[in-house]
Amino acid sequence: MANLESWIIEQGFKGSTVGALLSGCAERLHGEGIPLLRAYIALPTVNPAFRVYNHVWTRRDGILVQGVAHERNDGAFEASPFGAMLRSGLTEAHWRLDDADPQPFEAFGDVRREGGTDYLARLISFENETAPDLRGIAVSFSSDRAGGFLPADVARIDAVLPLLGLAAYRITLLNLAVDMLDTYVGLSAGRRVLSGEIRRGSGTTLTAALFFADLRGFTALADTAGMDLIARLDRHLEAMVEPVAEQGGEVLKFMGDGILAAFPITAERTRQEACAAAIRATQSALQRNAAVNRLRDGETSLDLDIALHCGDVFYGNIGAAGRLDFTVIGPAVNETSRMEALCQPLGCSIVMSESVASVSPVPVRSLGRHRLRGLAAERELFTLSFSGAPALSP
Repeated sequence: MANLESWIIEQGFKGSTVGALLSGCAERLHGEGIPLLRAYIALPTVNPAFRVYNHVWTRRDGILVQGVAHERNDGAFEASPFGAMLRSGLTEAHWRLDDADPQPFEAFGDVRREGGTDYLARLISFENETAPDLRGIAVSFSSDRAGGFLPADVARIDAVLPLLGLAAYRITLLNLAVDMLDTYVGLSAGRRVLSGEIRRGSGTTLTAALFFADLRGFTALADTAGMDLIARLDRHLEAMVEPVAEQGGEVLKFMGDGILAAFPITAERTRQEACAAAIRATQSALQRNAAVNRLRDGETSLDLDIALHCGDVFYGNIGAAGRLDFTVIGPAVNETSRMEALCQPLGCSIVMSESVASVSPVPVRSLGRHRLRGLAAERELFTLSFSGAPALSP
């Protein structure tokens, strides 16, 4: 087997990136004597942020990867050479670009400006019913030789394309699994699942500063509002989630109109540092949530209540044999939730336990001792000593 074919198979087994796969393949084809100027792969994906990834390799600049957002006009594909091929039922096409005639596609102008003389296009279908959105890939190659690729060049490219497509498909499926797990169960949980933590009851004990946030008044509003409330809820949740991520925390759970997040305490991050990060995230979330309310002037305001606490939680697989959830449970979680329920009665947007307040980098004041539901002993609770506290420096 030729060196290039062996290399492509190795990349597919090793789980390389599609960008590395394309650039390595293009460079090796050029090394074989094929005057390759440009190579391109477009891969659809199932991702909340992007609908397709474009990979472009050029001999001068190397690889460039660009995610195309869902909001981008689908007409761009329809007006491309690949859209024309689909409409004509073609999977192969080869256009010469080194003549003076006007070119039918905008993409050809880009290739000609780079010095390209032709455009070899191929469509490779995946046809997997379990992943219908991964319909296949679009591939193109361009030469800078006068007259374009020779028939032997085209034959060589076509000979490696099935392997290239198979390796790209394998890499894409793995990326899809990672993206979906990261999106729906969280970065840490997703990587734990992929690493084999999948048995019911398996997990780990996590010591962390816990962040429990909830929108006040959302339930009553949801009883009367229409579907547009979902879009508004997304904005409020964004106001909570983004500060958590910015301060090195992770959202462990969405709970309707609220979230549970954690700032792990590790050998690299002390309790004081984790609590400070949680407080910074809290201040930022309150400010951003207020900004969302201002954008909805004239509508019912949805204020944010946040409870902060420190403790140990169990983080792992819980559920039935055929339906598991990688979630977090434990007395510290319950205590944080019950602290949040006291925000409104106490007239505070922030309630924190002594374990957080004792290492707070900003002044706090006591709210007195209070009984939390299900706990025998009263707990002293705290809040920031001034309202509208400015965001702390990291």
